[in-house]
Amino acid sequence: MQRILVFLALFAWTGIAHAQTQQGTISTLSLDGLSFISFENLETYQIPSGASIKFHFAPSGSGSSIGFTIQPQDVVIPPIKLSSGEGTLQYTLAGPASGTMTVTGGTATIDMTATISASLSGPDGGGSVTYPLHFTTQTASAPNSAGTKTVSVTGAPVVRSAGYVQLVAATTNKPQASPEPGRAVYTVLSGSFDHLP
Repeated sequence: MQRILVFLALFAWTGIAHAQTQQGTISTLSLDGLSFISFENLETYQIPSGASIKFHFAPSGSGSSIGFTIQPQDVVIPPIKLSSGEGTLQYTLAGPASGTMTVTGGTATIDMTATISASLSGPDGGGSVTYPLHFTTQTASAPNSAGTKTVSVTGAPVVRSAGYVQLVAATTNKPQASPEPGRAVYTVLSGSFDHLP
């Protein structure tokens, strides 16, 4: 009887693992207090607590690269209060994003493309701009519109045992955007996955 129970338990576990492999994995990245956005280091804002991003990983198969997608509703970032008194800045995902996680031993790199919408709400009104961004765990850089300064920021690969990662991206702020129009902008998304494929 004990052997039968052990066999059934192993069969059930194998079935669950097989189903997860076939269906893919949904992993939530919860951002921590090291996450921020900076406008050429002149204004830097911490991303408020409670921010998270859901990654929909494809079935892993036998290769080292795992594709994933992120839908707009998967991104939760609370409004950022601007210290300049201009109001609040809200970042959202303007459309589906996609990327790849490449596993090497106990770590993994992530690269993804996304279109981000930045919406300003303030006492003098507001507006929205969109930015195509490349997020990576490696290095991102961007110049300001005047060409007088370039910012560069380096992320950190996924530590698979802990789920920790730092994603980075950089771009040139739009001339009609606020705060700091035309500045070189970069962001660090630091946090941990609840689990990984």
